[in-house]
Amino acid sequence: MELFFTATTLVLVVAAYFLVQRVRSPAAHCRKQMSDWLSRFDAATPVEQHEMAEVLLQQSAELAAQMGVEVYLDELLPEGADPIELIRTWQAQLPIAIPAHALPNTPARTVGALLLIRDVEPESFRALLGQAVAG
Repeated sequence: MELFFTATTLVLVVAAYFLVQRVRSPAAHCRKQMSDWLSRFDAATPVEQHEMAEVLLQQSAELAAQMGVEVYLDELLPEGADPIELIRTWQAQLPIAIPAHALPNTPARTVGALLLIRDVEPESFRALLGQAVAG
């Protein structure tokens, strides 16, 4: 009986650990609103910023592909380019690129996908943004 209790407790602790790790992962943060993601990004250490930027770019590229636009990150970011710089550029361009009323409830990876699409296919960006604003 004691062995069963110990095993059950151990399984619950491990499951809780993995659940917390999943919720706290950089990938989970990409599903948060862009303003929340940027706040966390600005408060992070340079190493965390690099990891967050890479994850956001990867998830945004996958979402852009689901929207019908292939984005090749290796072409967008040449060898040795820092993904943090691209995020900083987006941060500066965000108020101009996407209407402020569309941002409050938009996940970071969706905003990232739209900005990636804007960089590679401006016409598709305008069409998608028109749908988002109208919808």
